[in-house]
Amino acid sequence: MSERTLKYLFYFAGTAGLIAFLAVRILPFFNLLLIEKKDPEYFEFTRYGEQYYASYISHFKEELPAPVDKYRMTDRNPELNDCDLIAFGDSFFDFSRQKTVAERLHDSLNIRVHSEAGFLTYKDWYPLYYLSENKFQRGKQRFLIYEVVERNIHDRFIAPHELVWTNANESHEGITGIFRKARDFAFNSNSEDLYTVLLQGSNLTSRIYSEIATIKFDLFGYISDKTPVYSLDQFSVPVLFYKQTVNDQPTSFYFNHTDDLIKTYVDNIADLSEKLLKYYNLKLILVPVPNKFTIYVKKIRPFDKYDNFLPRLHRELDARGIKNVNLYDDYISSDTLLYYGTDSHWNKKGVDIAVQKILEEIRHENSGNLDQSKP
Repeated sequence: MSERTLKYLFYFAGTAGLIAFLAVRILPFFNLLLIEKKDPEYFEFTRYGEQYYASYISHFKEELPAPVDKYRMTDRNPELNDCDLIAFGDSFFDFSRQKTVAERLHDSLNIRVHSEAGFLTYKDWYPLYYLSENKFQRGKQRFLIYEVVERNIHDRFIAPHELVWTNANESHEGITGIFRKARDFAFNSNSEDLYTVLLQGSNLTSRIYSEIATIKFDLFGYISDKTPVYSLDQFSVPVLFYKQTVNDQPTSFYFNHTDDLIKTYVDNIADLSEKLLKYYNLKLILVPVPNKFTIYVKKIRPFDKYDNFLPRLHRELDARGIKNVNLYDDYISSDTLLYYGTDSHWNKKGVDIAVQKILEEIRHENSGNLDQSKP
């Protein structure tokens, strides 16, 4: 190889490296290189189910409905202190392949529903902190609907909820804050994942990457360890399941949730319920959403045993007088696919059941403060 050719190769490699370095740190630049743009507020702003993007195997390309405008990002979402009801949860409550739960509660009850949900910062998963940080004022009695998917229950309720965020390592003020921002820019802790996204999804490399991934799957059965359990023919569509729901962690179908552990969860849920009522005059209604694998394991692995975590949790909640919506019984008895095959989230049929059950619970517990003029 001539010296001139080698020099140009170094120039090319250096330029490509610089582009990649900047792209994973500057979102608009990152999006210029991608086939499907990334938007932190629209995590589902993609053509296919989110689990397809774990491996890019063509057999698992399930095209989902295009996302609609997020209710919480529109002027229909009232200010926190102006609302009649709060819908608080993780990405299930913010999933916008169809109308979100908050918007449907708004439409059905004809009331002002404030939505706060989605892939938020870690501390925003906790309603007491959110209410305190946003200066929510105690007033008339209202409901707080708190949705949490099964795999997140352990993290949300292994410890009591507090009004004040206590992470002493989190500082963004003064010289320390400036240094932290500079460090995070140069040594982005998420950069490895973003480099992978760039390789998988860029205009230059995506098709090649997908073809190679599909060949590896066809010849050797290789699939990403992020979605190790799958089905190509037991459902009406290809189906993928997340690692978190099939491993040995508390997020999983296979984890042994002891009676003492469930009691700990319920103790902390009861504590949260009491604090919401005491400090904010809010009545808690908890909505645990089953993991997709929990509902469909019998079609994939018919002999695997569930420790009945969700049914036991609901029984303990009922025994303690904590208001909750039991989706597990309705989901497990349904013959209809209630989740998207290559996405962890519920589809419209799954949302329909959830909204109906939440409305039933609200109407049962209604203290007279809600206008329920709509069916």
